[in-house]
Amino acid sequence: MGGVIAALAAALAVPAAFTVSTDPTARVAPAASHAVPVAAFARPSAAPAKGANAAQSLQVGSVRLTACEANPTGWCGKVAEPLDRGDPAGATINVGFEWYPATGTAQGTAVAVDGGPGWGSTSSRAGYLGLLGPLRARRNLLVFDLRGTGRSQPITCSGLQNFHRSTDTDAFRQAVAGCGDQLNHTWKRSDGGWAHASDLFGTANAARDLADVLQRLQQPPVDLYGDSYGTWFAQTYASRYPQTLRSVTLDASYEVLGLDPWYPSTMATAKTAFGLVCSRSAACAANAPRDPWSAITQLAARLRTAPISGTTTDLSGHSVTETVTTATLVDLVANAGFDRAVYKSLGAAADAVLDQDDSVPLLRLAAQSVGYDNTMPAPPSYSDGLYFAVACTDYPQLFDMSATPARRAQQLQQAEAGEPADAFAPFTAAEWAGVNAYTDSFTGCLGWPAPAHSDPPITATPPLVPANLPVLVLGGDLDSLTPAGGGQRVAQQAGPSARFVGVPNLTHITAMADPAWPGPEACGQSLYRQFTADPGALATLDTSCTASTPPIPTLPAYPEQLSDIVPATAQPGDQADPAALRAAAAGVATVDDAVGRYGYLDGDKDSGLRGGSWSASGNTKVTVAFSAARWVPDASTSGTAVWDRSDGSVTAKLTVRPDQGPDVTVDASWNTFAATPTVTLTGSVSGAPLRATMSTP
Repeated sequence: MGGVIAALAAALAVPAAFTVSTDPTARVAPAASHAVPVAAFARPSAAPAKGANAAQSLQVGSVRLTACEANPTGWCGKVAEPLDRGDPAGATINVGFEWYPATGTAQGTAVAVDGGPGWGSTSSRAGYLGLLGPLRARRNLLVFDLRGTGRSQPITCSGLQNFHRSTDTDAFRQAVAGCGDQLNHTWKRSDGGWAHASDLFGTANAARDLADVLQRLQQPPVDLYGDSYGTWFAQTYASRYPQTLRSVTLDASYEVLGLDPWYPSTMATAKTAFGLVCSRSAACAANAPRDPWSAITQLAARLRTAPISGTTTDLSGHSVTETVTTATLVDLVANAGFDRAVYKSLGAAADAVLDQDDSVPLLRLAAQSVGYDNTMPAPPSYSDGLYFAVACTDYPQLFDMSATPARRAQQLQQAEAGEPADAFAPFTAAEWAGVNAYTDSFTGCLGWPAPAHSDPPITATPPLVPANLPVLVLGGDLDSLTPAGGGQRVAQQAGPSARFVGVPNLTHITAMADPAWPGPEACGQSLYRQFTADPGALATLDTSCTASTPPIPTLPAYPEQLSDIVPATAQPGDQADPAALRAAAAGVATVDDAVGRYGYLDGDKDSGLRGGSWSASGNTKVTVAFSAARWVPDASTSGTAVWDRSDGSVTAKLTVRPDQGPDVTVDASWNTFAATPTVTLTGSVSGAPLRATMSTP
């Protein structure tokens, strides 16, 4: 599949976005869902809101800002920056940003930079405004789009952007290579030749852009927040321009210095994290048939010889055929580091296959994770091209980027062969290297153009920042993408003014809200707000919230039938039949399953795990209506549940109909934010009262 270069503007003219199709048959990306994961994870852009105020302007420093066509309303600006600072008379690119003035008297400015790399920070504006919370009264907010993203002329390589098959294929690598070639044939140098731009979107150049923008906005030292790749950027920026900073917060930190290109800490963290989530969840700890990692290990061996195929429901509510291979399992294990749903259910889904030959839960989880975690939206929210322009320029690789693609492939094979047999167990090194390229780009850069410039992100040696610059490093202990151990090393490299704070039970990114799982980020938000309000008090930061972050309610098992369910516990004095208590528990599990699925859906309808359906309406307060939804094959649940995403409360009125036995009507309530959620049930069966309690499934 050859690349086709799009028609270009006149020499030295720079397009707002530039496109090339390397795969004219590629399908269009699916519609945006309710929420998308962070750092492999999409955040929906604010809806356009054009109005009379679009003609208004605001002067900040030497830059004239105009009212953004976005909601919530902010002020938008752009500054022309040299594409190649080694050729200052050459092409320029417009670096864009959004400015939100303090709601009261401003006492400084917070700057937010998103991750990926590839996310436009402005697509996460609502998250950053929410992160500041009460600090907005005295802090301006500058949401800065790195070059090649968002409002900063997003790189748009259509063949790559529209590629939605496996990334571990020659076709995908050709699409990546075509994107790099496109970048090298888009802008002209001052001498009239093509600018070699495929390595001009690295972190060092982006840091220079921000320094220039802050100077033009005439800002005193700012509070810089970066999440995921944003921490890679923030470390780079802080090492180069510490005098422009009042404080730095690094949330889910990549190690810029000394990072092993195999990222071995990812697998090491995953091996322990799956066991941690089960041991911290009472139901899983008491009832899981085996340790989750043992189940995953046995499932990998089975899939290597016999992949599993079957029908399941996708995120649009459609019936689809899904195939789970060892490569799928690699992606699931990797995705867990930023997707709580995988931690919650993969061990139980593996057990269902191993013990019952029941593939229904695994097929649905695979369709959910691949359809959600491994799918990126179109620019300006996300730029696939920018991801590789940074990854292939700045990230350490298993091969020499100055070598030919053929030689790189040989070096990759040698690197795989050189790893110990158990380095990535239960996977081989080659299997692990095939992980989705947007999680780790082990193979994605094989065809990217060789560099023409040498511009490493950090050229300083530790300590990276002066002793008077406070740095808060946050990390979740379940984050296998940027593990807590790496965050601790980042804090050490920053110097004595840095402090690492680990937050238990959290995956990738601790302070930014995950719309699919609202609530757990409250501790990270508190730490960020405390620190930003008074960076000088970093040593005495109140970290008590880290002792009460709720664990992931991990499933102990997927019951094959109603009789396999652990029944609710009758309250003293009640004589409820165990079958009725199991039916009540099945109703609660049906609601819990829908609450877990809702944030991933493209629409508002879904199937029950084993049949029936449900639909949802609302956003903050979500009402779910169940129609004969089945968590187990031999009992259905109908009724309604209301989930308040702002406070975590769930209230449900349900009728559970076992295929054998009387109906059970039950009212259930619990709170998803609680450290150990307890469900309170009241109802009746055959006219007799039912009162019981249970843990969430």
